Amino acid sequence: MSTPTQSLNIADIQARLAAHLQVRGVCSNPDAIKVLAHGEANLIFRVGQAVLARVAVNTPNQRFAGDFRQVTAFEQTVLTYLQGSGISHDLQASKLESSPDFEYTYLITNYLPGKPLNYSRAHLQKCAETLARLHQLPQVQGYELDAVRSHIPVVEKPLTIFFKEARDYAQPYLHSAQADPKIVAMLEAVLAKAERRLSAESLLHDHPYQCLVHSDHTCENWVINDQCAHLIDWEWAEIGSPAGDLGHFLSPVTVRRWQGYRLPEGDRTFFLQCYYEALEDADLADRIQHHFAAFGPYPALRSLCWTAGYWVTANQWYAGLEDSPGATDRVERLHRSREDFPELWEELMAWFDEPI
Repeated sequence: MSTPTQSLNIADIQARLAAHLQVRGVCSNPDAIKVLAHGEANLIFRVGQAVLARVAVNTPNQRFAGDFRQVTAFEQTVLTYLQGSGISHDLQASKLESSPDFEYTYLITNYLPGKPLNYSRAHLQKCAETLARLHQLPQVQGYELDAVRSHIPVVEKPLTIFFKEARDYAQPYLHSAQADPKIVAMLEAVLAKAERRLSAESLLHDHPYQCLVHSDHTCENWVINDQCAHLIDWEWAEIGSPAGDLGHFLSPVTVRRWQGYRLPEGDRTFFLQCYYEALEDADLADRIQHHFAAFGPYPALRSLCWTAGYWVTANQWYAGLEDSPGATDRVERLHRSREDFPELWEELMAWFDEPI
């Protein structure tokens, strides 16, 4: 089983990937391969002008039990399902097992031009329209969920599952000797409030609907150009309620990752209005509105608790990666999240107080 690497020699990985791809005929010029980004799960290399190589090097996602080779296989499944939809990358090739010349797994996709989400109304509208297309896919011939249901986690009781995951994510911090008692009290209070709302889960069963959901809407996971918005990085994808995507997109934890931004209430309303209109299906919109009323704050709860737990483990992963693309920003964002935590907690507590 693969295990997360404490420190990566990115230059060495790049050189060996270039040699490997040259032998396989993917790239004839090793100098055309450049590091584009360093995520938590993948090193992203741009190969020439039109191709990306997504090399799996780590996973904080518990579903893969530390075996980050599984990230590649999982994302291959998702991209195969989405092929032709225009929602994400087009899959071109993959390597799912270690080999003597290159031990890592990877996906080869097209390069998507664009910029990360900046929460302008133009971007909000494009994101809303893309999410509406994603959530409508099971109703489109060729995108039925049966083909992937056995390969992607299915969340039948999302409030219950997200509450349990949030509680579990918080444990490393709650049991840390360095934990701030004030933050411990905040975590315990918001978990208690979320637990009292679990009965609202019946609304999802009264208005059933499931689809593929992305579940990780940080600004870097959106690529937005003049035509549309694309979603990338599907490591956390699930089959479940579309309200999971809406809740994570609007989560104050998610939004704050973009330059400490706070989404105005009017823009939140604008995004939801654009989304429901883009569905062009009154019955589906009504179902999802019921889902969002009940389930909306739980993705934010999971993110908040994950953030606190991640404070304990993140320094181990980013040790030695200070100069890698994206790593410095992520470490700084992690530090900012400590400062922002009380405000994030207040916003989430208020969200849980909204009527169902």
